[in-house]
This record gives sequence, structure tokens and C-alpha cells, in this order.
Amino acid sequence: MRCVSWSASWRPSPWPRLTRRTSSIFSQIRPIVRLSAAGERPIRWPRSAFWLWQPPEPRAGLLLFRGLEPQRRWRAYTTALLEVAARCGVQRMVSLGAVLAGVPHTRPPRVTGSSTDPAWQTRFEACRMLTRRSRYEGPTGIATIVMDAAQRRAMASCNVRGQAPHYLQRATHPAVSRALLTAVARLLDLELDLSPCEAAVQTFRTQCDQAVAQDAAVQASVRQLKQDYDATGDEALRPRREDDFNPEQLMHELEDFWRQERERGAE
Repeated sequence: MRCVSWSASWRPSPWPRLTRRTSSIFSQIRPIVRLSAAGERPIRWPRSAFWLWQPPEPRAGLLLFRGLEPQRRWRAYTTALLEVAARCGVQRMVSLGAVLAGVPHTRPPRVTGSSTDPAWQTRFEACRMLTRRSRYEGPTGIATIVMDAAQRRAMASCNVRGQAPHYLQRATHPAVSRALLTAVARLLDLELDLSPCEAAVQTFRTQCDQAVAQDAAVQASVRQLKQDYDATGDEALRPRREDDFNPEQLMHELEDFWRQERERGAE
């Protein structure tokens, strides 16, 4: 994923508070042009942003960050981000993201947590979350770099990942977003109203069902994923098999289906 997002719990410090969203661009990601219903072509510029939430009662607040993975100067990017976190008194950091897995869109997304910090491990167990210790070796992303640097600064950190269907790798999965928010709310003792997510979750599920129903081979593949999901329960992720259907092919079919639906709706 190119978009990295995480939330970090913090406590008040003598530094000035961030009272508005700020952004810093460290990469050369291209801007995106859109076509509006009125025929206008607005340009959307890439940006990184901070949001600050402070509860009315005397308890820890949240410093939220969402940004793009930079193309260069990763150390400078990481240092700048963690300096803002330090100025706000951040003590704990949670990295949120998604991983592609052999799971169906028709089942609730599983969420896993990982951390080398014993306190976070205990918290995972208390929240009945699946835990994963990464065995991956190879090229990594900016989230790993930031979390490693946070640990070196004595900031307790953990990773929370939602499992998204690998055949929907180009889509934003509302159910995974909702599952991540539910998990982080338990971890940080937050009360979040997730009811606004329900409509997006149901709409996306319906669109996927309709697209899958148009191809018998895809239906069989999704049916097998459902059986694997139900059989494994809370076991480890099922590694992808060589005979798994091509996710690129299904994604193209889904995009064609959604484009046709939009065109019919515009008629």
C-alpha cells in the first residue's frame, strides 16, 4: 500500500498544541485530476496531514497522522514526523494498515496485532486479538521505518493490520476500515460511533456480490475461500496457492462492472 496511516495516543506537554491540520510534502507523487459533474477538472494534490483530538475530560488524547509513502529522504521524513509526535507528548504509537490475504469479501475481516513490546502483547490478549510475529525479510515500507525509529525513541509501538481479500487489491474495503477502527477503539479504550460506516460496507458488499455473480469461475473461487475461512477459524493466514484465480483479472471485471453501473445510473 502507498498510503500509510496510524494513530498515536499522547498526553499533554508544555509544547504548543496543534489546533489545525498541517501538511508536509516530502515526495514527488503526482497530483490527481478529477472530472466533476459540472465538467470542471479540479486537481487534488497529495499531502500528509495531522489531526489532533483532545477529550474534554483529563485523559490521553489522540494525534492522528495520515500520509503518503515518500519516494526519497525517508530518514528526514521519519525524523520530522516523530519530532511532531514528541512535541505533543506522544507515548504510544499504533500503526494501522491492511494486508492482502486469501480471505473472502463475504466474511468479517480478521484483524491481527504485532509488537515486540510486552505491554502491547498483554493488551492484545486482553482484547482477544490475533497476534502475529512477522517472519518477513526483504524490502519494506515507510511504516516499518517509522515504527522502528519510534522504538529507538522509547515510544511503545505496535502494528494493527486488517486482512483484505487479495482479489480486491485495488479497492478501498470499507469493512476492513471498520474492523481496524473497532480494534483500535478496544486497544486505546475509545468510544467510536461506527454507524456511518454501515452504509458503505453494505453498498460495497452488494457491488462485489453482483460482480462475482457474473462469472462462474470467480464464484467457485470465492466459495473455496469461504470454506477455507470457516475451516481455519482463528488459525494462521492461508498462503496463496499457485492455482488461485488471478486477482488482477477479477479486479478488472469489478471495475468494468462498476463503470457500467455508473453509466446506467447517469442515463
